[in-house]
Amino acid sequence: MKRVDSPWNLPDRTIETADTADREIRITDFALMAVLPFRSLEVAGFPVNEFAMAALVGLCLLRPARGGAKVPEVVILLAAALMALLVYSGMANHIDWTRRVGHVAIMCGIIWAGATGRLSLRSVGAGLAAGLTAVVGLGLVGVGGDAGYTGRLTGFLADPNAGAYFLAVLGALGIFFAHERWKVRLAIAVPVLGGLMLTFSRTGLLAAAFAVLWIVLGRRLGAVGGAAVVAGLVWLTGNIPDDLVLYGPFSNRSGSDALRERIIAQEHVQLADAPWFGHGPGTARVRIGELEFFFHNSYLATRQEGGWPALVLVLALVAYSFLRLSRRARSGDLAAAGAQAALIGVAVMAVTLGEVLLDTPMAVAVAMALGHALRDESPGAPDG
Repeated sequence: MKRVDSPWNLPDRTIETADTADREIRITDFALMAVLPFRSLEVAGFPVNEFAMAALVGLCLLRPARGGAKVPEVVILLAAALMALLVYSGMANHIDWTRRVGHVAIMCGIIWAGATGRLSLRSVGAGLAAGLTAVVGLGLVGVGGDAGYTGRLTGFLADPNAGAYFLAVLGALGIFFAHERWKVRLAIAVPVLGGLMLTFSRTGLLAAAFAVLWIVLGRRLGAVGGAAVVAGLVWLTGNIPDDLVLYGPFSNRSGSDALRERIIAQEHVQLADAPWFGHGPGTARVRIGELEFFFHNSYLATRQEGGWPALVLVLALVAYSFLRLSRRARSGDLAAAGAQAALIGVAVMAVTLGEVLLDTPMAVAVAMALGHALRDESPGAPDG
């Protein structure tokens, strides 16, 4: 199979083998994934990137699975249980749950597409790299707006903290899946890390630091040791002393941190009277005075929407995808380690951001991890 080195020389072929999937670039996957980082673009009140992900899932319905690959039974069980739980919670709470559950359904569709090899991994990585580079570049020249955060990179990423989530998670996937040459990876890493720094998101920078730590050292650990390290990093994120949180350029964040504490306190109040199935999809919001805010902790937000069972299901899905790559990462497969770094970014960003565990970057990270794990069935395929 002739190798395609330019992302603009885009053949559109049926994926049949792991080698083809990782070497060819599929124009549809590339273009639709490049739209994902444009968070603020909307049509009739609906995010354009949501339409793009729905279109990608629709296209994958028309494609054959790679080599007859099937979604692991545990993934089917976890995803189906999550969907059923959210629908039940919405109906039991008598709220309009359709849009939120529709979003989660698209996420499940992305995971299914990745787990069955219907996504071209290199195309996804290249598309994410292109899209992130574009939004960072446009944000630097003021295109896309500043969303009221003067001095922080926003643009089409909108909120800088949510933008940092996209950069940390999708950036790791773009760096390690777009191409295996280190020069190309470095060229992608520069705008991604530069944009992440310009968001001035403390948790985003911490997620990037943990990702680098994992790539350099953590990936060499076994499954148990690696899982323990990740759990420790997540705990550390939520327990950093205040004098370090407000250090240097972040010394002026005391006011926003005080508001965050009030929001999280109200989150606990709302969770105190929640039934076992939560208050329903789309209810992860609080009111402080006359203002309404999204939850500022995705672990609590997931409990709000679907109770403890929803949180357990989502975390089990992330953990399973992470552990599936332990052997490959430990053996030196940098793409596998990069997918794990993206999942670490999800777990870390969920500590201080509400829309993480049930948002599209998490689904893309899981899909890429499960898709890359399929290469265990093709030992002749080159490592990333």
